[in-house]
Formats: sequence, C-alpha cells, structure tokens
Amino acid sequence: MDYSETSFSPKEIETILGRREHEIDLFKSGANLTGKRVLITGAAGSIGSSLSRAVAAVSPAKITLFDHDEYGLYNIRNTLEELQPKLPCRVALGDVRDRSRLDRVFDKERPEIIFHVAALKHVGLVEDNPAEGAATNVLGTRNVADASQAVNADAMVLISTDKAVCPSNIMGVTKKLAELVCRSKDIANLSPTRFVVVRFGNVFGSSGSVVPLFQHQITSKRAVTITHSRAERFFMTEREAVALLLDSLQLGLSQPESRGAVFIQDMGQRVSISSLAKRMIHANGLIPDIDVPVVITGLRAGEKVLENLHEPGETITATSENKISLATSPVKQRALQGAISGLEAACRLGDEAGALRILGDWLEPVSQNKDTANIHRLDQSSAG
Repeated sequence: MDYSETSFSPKEIETILGRREHEIDLFKSGANLTGKRVLITGAAGSIGSSLSRAVAAVSPAKITLFDHDEYGLYNIRNTLEELQPKLPCRVALGDVRDRSRLDRVFDKERPEIIFHVAALKHVGLVEDNPAEGAATNVLGTRNVADASQAVNADAMVLISTDKAVCPSNIMGVTKKLAELVCRSKDIANLSPTRFVVVRFGNVFGSSGSVVPLFQHQITSKRAVTITHSRAERFFMTEREAVALLLDSLQLGLSQPESRGAVFIQDMGQRVSISSLAKRMIHANGLIPDIDVPVVITGLRAGEKVLENLHEPGETITATSENKISLATSPVKQRALQGAISGLEAACRLGDEAGALRILGDWLEPVSQNKDTANIHRLDQSSAG
C-alpha cells in the first residue's frame, strides 16, 4: 500500500493545522536561481520534486536531478518537461553514499547551487538500521559538501530536522552530525562555497510523514494510531518548506554574519497529533471514535512527546525575513572529525554495533529529555 499520495485543499490544510499558511511568493524567493546551474539530490522524493518544480519555474540555466530512485526520476523529469520544455534538464542516477559517482556528476555538470535533500528520515527504520542511516545522512552529506567545494559552487543548502535538536533517536543524531558537517565547513571558510543549514519541522503530507498514514487509516476505516495522547509536532506546508529553502539560500548568500548558523522558520505553535488526527477524520466527513476509532499505541524507540526547534545554549538572532531566525552554537571540531572517521570505518565494514557506539555519544542523556517518555537506549550487550 502506497502511503505517499495525500491530497488536501489549501483550506483543508489550514483547518487541519489550525493556522494559515505563510504568505509565499516562490518566484521572488527563487529569483537568484535564474540563470544558475542547480543540482538537487533526492530530487525524486516529495520535497525534492516540489523543490525541482519551483526551481524550474524561475528559469535556471540548467537543472540536474540526482537520485537513486529510477522511477521517481522518470516522473519528475517528465513533469519538468511538460512545465518547462525548453529547460536543460539532466537526470543522474546515483547514491550520495557513492563518492566517486557524485564527483563525476559534479565535475560534468559544474553546479553553482546544490540543494541536498536526499536523506533517510523514517525514525523507526533508521533506528533498526543505524549504519545505513549514518552512511546516507552523515557520510552522504559529507560527500555532497566535499563535491560542492571541489567545483567551487556558490552554495550548498542542507535540509535538517527538528529531530536533530537534543536527539533521542538515531535518525536525529545522524541529522545533527550532518548539520555539524556543513556548519563546520561554513565556519572554516576555506572555499567560496557557502553551506546553508535549514532546520525543518514535519512537512504536511510528505512521504513518510504521519499525514498519509492517517489518511490511509481513515479512508480504509481502520483505527487511527497515535503514539501518545500529548504528542505534539511542528508542521509546515510543502510550499512553506520550499520557500524556506529558497529564502534561506538568499539570506545565506547576502548576509556573511549567517556563516555557521542554522536557518529556522517560525512555524507557530506545535500541533497536537491527537487533534490533527481528529480534524483529518472530520475533513473526511466522519466522526472520531464513532466512524473511525482513535487508538493510543505508545511511543516507539527514540520518539519524544515534544519536539523543539532550538537547542539549549543556541543563540537566536533575527534576519531580514521576519519569519526566519538564525541559531548559532559552538562546533566541537575534534569530536566531529572523530565521529566521521569512526562512522566511515563502521559503515564500510557493516559494523552496526560500532556505528551505534559512535552515534550513542551524541544522543541526548535521559535526564535532559524530561518531556520524553521513551528514550532510545543503547544496549551494548545486544548490540555486540
């Protein structure tokens, strides 16, 4: 069963999220991409596809779509050919973990702007496959960053997640390390390339998110499953997510003081997952707990009751965009390099226990996660 296709009108999304979408002008946000060579990793995914369409609309010199999903690339290329038939577009099959493949594509295409969307983002799957998560999310990000520097690109933009804040699960830890990889390079300032890190909340309706799962459960009249009655998350619409990437790129290129910072959008208040599920049931013309049961299943390994957008100790400053702020904090370079080296060895050997031990050093201690009812713990005996 495919949970990736979910369609709601803007009014329905507003009702379900309990707030209005930010005012968005994607043409204005993407204006600095006109005439540029742009490469998007993870271009076949839900966010990558939306970003690809937005970039194509502002007439870049060329767009390169990089992904390991053959059918997804086929679809997004056909879409862009219909929308912008004269736009030079190349699809490149490959995996961000394959450094030599990345280098060949970058050397041929010479992208000026890179959006790094490719990632493993499903908490449960990455929890069960930590070395794979590290190989894609950490080492893959390092590979894309190095390739961007090698061609002296103007900028690389990384999508991160609120789960990287005080991470309690393996996916969150890998994205925190990905943030640090890019922030470290941006702070070092060893090339003309800027590294722009953008921290997302949940994207409403994106593949792998809770919304398509709930919709499938509702339309099939199955019980809607919620992990915790008080679970809350930050949500943004797909258009808000794309606009945040484009606006953050503009800010990063125009404001040197943003070097090494994380760009974060004001997403309003957290959304109650229980309330979101019930509003979705109502949006389908049904009544919660009468037509469709709502069942509490309990938190899974590594899940929190609440997510946060900022870490303790981060300094928050405003930008010229009133909905976007900057978060800055020190980067522990030696610890980061040690983690990268250790993960490279562990992933090369398929050493899940070794990857877990390294990632475990970056997990948030239980005592600092008081809102979390079930923290991922490393069981050294079972891991070994």
